[in-house]
Amino acid sequence: MNSLRKMSLATWIMIGLLAGIAVGAIAPDIGKALKPLGDIFIRMIKMIVVPLIFSCLVMGIAGTGDFKKLGKLGGKSIIWFEFATTLALIVGLVAVNVLQPRAGVDLSSGGNNEAVTKAASSKGLDHVAMLVNIVPTNIIDAMGRGDMLQIIFFSCLFAIACASVGHEGKQIIDLARDLAHVMFKVTHYVMYISPIGIFGAIAYTVGTFGITMLLPLVKLILCLYVAIVVFLLLVLSVGSLLIKTNLFPLIKVLKEPLVLAFSTAASEAALPIAMEKLEKLGLPKRIVSFVLPLGYTFNLDGSTLYSCVAVVFLAQVYDINFPIEMQLLMLLTLMLSTKGIAGVPGASLIVIAGTAAAFGLPVEGIAILLGIDRVLDMARTFCNVTGNCIAAAVVSRWEKEVSADELEHNYERSILSEENL
Repeated sequence: MNSLRKMSLATWIMIGLLAGIAVGAIAPDIGKALKPLGDIFIRMIKMIVVPLIFSCLVMGIAGTGDFKKLGKLGGKSIIWFEFATTLALIVGLVAVNVLQPRAGVDLSSGGNNEAVTKAASSKGLDHVAMLVNIVPTNIIDAMGRGDMLQIIFFSCLFAIACASVGHEGKQIIDLARDLAHVMFKVTHYVMYISPIGIFGAIAYTVGTFGITMLLPLVKLILCLYVAIVVFLLLVLSVGSLLIKTNLFPLIKVLKEPLVLAFSTAASEAALPIAMEKLEKLGLPKRIVSFVLPLGYTFNLDGSTLYSCVAVVFLAQVYDINFPIEMQLLMLLTLMLSTKGIAGVPGASLIVIAGTAAAFGLPVEGIAILLGIDRVLDMARTFCNVTGNCIAAAVVSRWEKEVSADELEHNYERSILSEENL
């Protein structure tokens, strides 16, 4: 009994994940019936995200009070985001060309998804409309829908106003700080049931689609997973060199939110606990509160990498000559089209369809990907969350808000505290 109590939350989450796979594979009907467990957990996480993001942005931006410093922080964040997404695209392009994941794919497997494919191909990302829609007409409605772009826009404007009015805004800033602390406590309560929620979500996924859904496209799955591992190793290495601090222990410190992100395929599930872990590492609250929500919208490394892999994969499947100069042009297209897609339902599918159509590739091939999208989404989400946490650490050191020695010491302290739980 004592040994069970000493097991960390990450261990319990992994047990829930493996148990869900086993139940879904052995007893699919039971696995399907467990879907409400996963739904309840995801809904509870989404319940936390909006008040937490709003309070943290207000506290971080208004608490700074120095708008010149805030502008530098935003500029450095965008520079790193652009570097990371460009690197993700290059790694994805190299991986899909070297590994050639088309082998064993049956084009007829996508026939049942014709309606979905047609819907995806008929839609496009209207970037002018997306720019207009960043501004909410009703912030309560935006919060109800969880539109992160609109929430971030309003929160930043509201925080700047709070800082500008001086003493009158101080009470609101203090209230935002207290709200953030309370929401972190709520996050702790929700995390107690996370292994059960993950167990239900994975059992449903495996029970519904079956392990056999992976076999025809296993090479594509491996291609994406290998590309993501290579990308994360590269971005950790470059980040470590840039800030002269070892970032690799960050993965161990963040194991709980990363396992959550992977198993639920929902960035929202990992966001609150990732913010808390980064703050415990000594990263300034104002930087974590600013960079993570911003990255959630503009630094989707995993989704960007996957879009690149998927478009080239479609060309390979149909034996269409897709020369390197066209692929490089595709990279530039994706660099723009993947920005700000977090709030768009089915955005990855729309981006892939739009890009494929723009380069004369058969859009109907997207239907092949739908059967394994959950497995691919798990890797994409893991990469998105990891990339944003790395960005927060890089920007914090770049701004000289935390020393290398302090970060190294906090790594050890955080890892030890996890082991002693």
